[in-house]
Amino acid sequence: MSKSLTARFPDVLFYNQNLTEVQDNVVIGRGSRVGSMTLIHADARIGSGTTIGSHCNICACSIGDNVSIQTGCHITRGVVIEDDVFVGPGVVTLNDKLKGNPMIFPHIEKGAKIGGGSRILPGVRVGAGAIVGAGSVVTRDVPAGAVVMGNPARIRKSPAEKAD
Repeated sequence: MSKSLTARFPDVLFYNQNLTEVQDNVVIGRGSRVGSMTLIHADARIGSGTTIGSHCNICACSIGDNVSIQTGCHITRGVVIEDDVFVGPGVVTLNDKLKGNPMIFPHIEKGAKIGGGSRILPGVRVGAGAIVGAGSVVTRDVPAGAVVMGNPARIRKSPAEKAD
């Protein structure tokens, strides 16, 4: 019988370890929390103080410190999520353009906020401090500090514009 999740990760809070699976060779930083019915795949790296909601699928990716990933997210293999990022409920990242080419991975930079239900397409980079509106489909890079929304996501506020 394998060790319990609390024995493997004594500094991590699992809301219901009987309804959570963490595969081998996973790192989860101190003070992190993981919701029920979540699967964390082998080789995932999750920083300290990070929250992973319930019903999430976290593939072999890199998630920074103080990240909040809300309920029902699918974070694909190879994705990088830097520190202090917010990912709303139901967000999906994609890493395969289905053209027989190698996979390319989204990268979400420090302090970005991704609204619920958004889709981040393969190879897209969301810049530091950028905001992606709920339900957006992000098909191309988002500049640092920009606000984008829609399908496809378009810039609604450029980084140079002052907030109202």
